[in-house]
Amino acid sequence: MSFVELLQRDYLQSEKLKNVYKPLFFRLTENSDRQELNRLSQSHPNLQIYDTIEGQLIELIKTQHPSQRFTDKQLSAKIHQHLGGVPPEEYGVWVYYPWSDRLLHILDEKEFIQLRTSRNQYKITREEQDTLARQKIGIIGLSVGQSIALTMAMERTFGEVRLADFDSLELTNMNRIRTGVHNLGVSKVIIAAREIAEIDPFLRVECFPEGITEENIDRFLLEGGKLDILVDECDSLDIKIICRQRAKALQIPVVMDTSDRGLVDVERFDLEPERPILHGLIDHLIFPTFET
Repeated sequence: MSFVELLQRDYLQSEKLKNVYKPLFFRLTENSDRQELNRLSQSHPNLQIYDTIEGQLIELIKTQHPSQRFTDKQLSAKIHQHLGGVPPEEYGVWVYYPWSDRLLHILDEKEFIQLRTSRNQYKITREEQDTLARQKIGIIGLSVGQSIALTMAMERTFGEVRLADFDSLELTNMNRIRTGVHNLGVSKVIIAAREIAEIDPFLRVECFPEGITEENIDRFLLEGGKLDILVDECDSLDIKIICRQRAKALQIPVVMDTSDRGLVDVERFDLEPERPILHGLIDHLIFPTFET
């Protein structure tokens, strides 16, 4: 195969995966999953495999017994006991990221979350962590919004996030979007969603690469359950108005952080449903009222 043919093949493959942002899960205790994973490994000769389950189990055991100091022999015995007869390669879950052709072996959801948030202890309580894990967050605008989404994902302060932005990454965006030049031309929401999945594949992410419009705003705010918080980081004044009109009607609080001298705007439509949008500061402007 010539160099040009290789480029054409890789281009077609990248186009095919351009909007893919959800990983695939394989649990080898399920025969169907084992067969699917075998087919995947056979059809992807360049598959990169990362199996660090032993290290994760060691860390889990140590976290569950913080006051105890284990010898290597004791740790090995504890892990054997923890596995309960399940072969190590079948324990947990294998996660495949199609956009990078990576396959990872990690703890399954409950233990993964327990271990990944273990250092949140004493910062917030377990009850607070559980409450946050049920929160649905919507973020409109994925330039500054990317940093918000990734920070919340790292701290695991939501269970579901909805990301909306119509734009794709351009080189001029890379003074405020943490990503690589290989993502030029890729949707901003897809870039953020993929990174969240690589931090924590169990977090639910929904993407709106068409951005927010009058036609889809209710779906963004309501589909799958009403948002608990709307974060506005978009540039368009008309979209800022539309999303606030609907958020106010639905009593969803809105938070906005701007680049203007660190201004943070909070509109608690859940507690103050009669508050004018943008605190009445645009009442002198003529703008359309959104109708459902």
